[in-house]
Amino acid sequence: MLRLLCLTVGLRFTPTLSFAPRARCATRKTGCIAGWMLGMVLLSGCDIPERVPLVPPADQYRSADEAGVGEPGRGAAASSGEQVARDDAKPEDRKYRGDFEAWDAYFVGDKHVGYSHITVAAHDDADRRDTKQPHVELNIEDCLLIHRGPASAFVQRHSHQSSETVDGQLQHYKSHLSVGPVITTCEGTVDEAALSVVKSRGAAVTTHRLSWSDQHRGLMAVEESIRRSPLSIGQKRTFQTLAPVQPLVTTVRLHCVARATVPLIDGKPHELLEIDVETDLGENRKNYHVIWAEPDGTIRRALYPASNLVTYRTDEKVAVKDIESQQDAIAIASTLTRSTLERPSETKRVGFKLVRTASPLAAEKSIIQPQPNQFVRNLDDTSVLVLVSRLGEAPKNGFEQGSFAVTDSDRKPNAIIDSSETMVRRIAQAAGGSGKLGESELAIELARSANRLTQLNPASGAFQRASEVARTAQGDATAYAVLLAALLRAKQIPSRVAFGFRYQATPTPRMVYHAWTLAHVDGDWLSLDATTGGIAAADRLTVSTSNLSHHDIGTAMMPVLDFLGACEIEIVASATRY
Repeated sequence: MLRLLCLTVGLRFTPTLSFAPRARCATRKTGCIAGWMLGMVLLSGCDIPERVPLVPPADQYRSADEAGVGEPGRGAAASSGEQVARDDAKPEDRKYRGDFEAWDAYFVGDKHVGYSHITVAAHDDADRRDTKQPHVELNIEDCLLIHRGPASAFVQRHSHQSSETVDGQLQHYKSHLSVGPVITTCEGTVDEAALSVVKSRGAAVTTHRLSWSDQHRGLMAVEESIRRSPLSIGQKRTFQTLAPVQPLVTTVRLHCVARATVPLIDGKPHELLEIDVETDLGENRKNYHVIWAEPDGTIRRALYPASNLVTYRTDEKVAVKDIESQQDAIAIASTLTRSTLERPSETKRVGFKLVRTASPLAAEKSIIQPQPNQFVRNLDDTSVLVLVSRLGEAPKNGFEQGSFAVTDSDRKPNAIIDSSETMVRRIAQAAGGSGKLGESELAIELARSANRLTQLNPASGAFQRASEVARTAQGDATAYAVLLAALLRAKQIPSRVAFGFRYQATPTPRMVYHAWTLAHVDGDWLSLDATTGGIAAADRLTVSTSNLSHHDIGTAMMPVLDFLGACEIEIVASATRY
């Protein structure tokens, strides 16, 4: 369960998962203890919030197996009765007990918001067959739909693969976290008494070296500890484990406090052991959550009060029910619109009205800024009119158009837009032909070339270098934009990448995350879209632009996430031709 800490690691905002108000309700056979804070948000010095109601989700999410859900655990059965408390885990708590697979369904109130898939399996170590010792591979795949307000949402995906000895000692791990368009990867290797960690976001790479011992555990330590050596009432267990995504060793304290009767996803009450989990991140930062497990160590349910998130152990069918279709609709990140736009790919002039809602943005901060080809007018009621035009218009009637001068960083190669790389230069040279094209014509031809040579793959993942996109010939919208920016610079045309939202008609009208390219030609910035192979339609809102010369990709992408939940969007005017 500690894996859910990854939700806001490295980000400067706190996503909202709340769909229902909190309340107090818990049924127990013995005693009553305080609530907990969630391990999803790195809180510090806060009061412990009240628990959410222990109410199962709607009937339609019940498993077909009414008798129970999930696989039985393989841990040794716990002895009955009260046990003498112990402060530290024993070696037997860590030993491998056989292959294991589980699915969890994530709920906030009665809303199904995600799932998790866990696998643990032993494998022969091909490089060390003389030892006759297998290694254990642990894999986690998470998908969570994060809602910010009633109309905006983004998808968080987290994958973690780690290798351990059969005694539970971490050898190597790799984590990949995507929060909307922001992607962070971590890879760590245990070497003698240290854990070497490489953390990447875009072209920014940082290395860390942590003190490490044989007693430290990996990311699945909480689940594996309870499953491999079940707790009984009164028992405590303390160990140190790796935090997800960030290079940090945390202290985890487990306390089996009581028996509790709680409903599971099948809607029926179940008698389970209740285990409090405290995760100490140091510097007075602590997270809390609670787990309910069978006496044999099988975890059935967990509660993260800080976000009202409840997880239920279930089967694959129930865990993924409707989630795939929902995330396809959300795309990477999106916000609904109040009205529709006809023939969006042909539009050359579109008006948007942005009405501020309760949002994470500071009240004095503008919802959106003027940009090249994007005119903004602030109204007295704090709403904003935005006119996106491809008609070469001048600002009037109180509208402002953004403009920025060309800099050396718009011309030169960098770690992401590596325009000097051989493959990029060859593509640019071939697209340029005889060199008789004007600047605008050449820029459009480069957009066509990027479109023809690249296959759209929305699931391509990490923020790729232009040279990598050129070699693999596939990528998402961001990859297309980066490749085109590099092709332009290879032909001495200044370029930037624009990040924002583009209109999508199906299944519900909404603005979805998109990236495209700005080319400085004929004395002005021209909006190009390599995913369509030409001049970008006016069906989009530019939230930020960047020449990507800085190392922290998050700086360019964060405004996109800040925009979500900040306003309601209404399309007020459009024109498909002059």
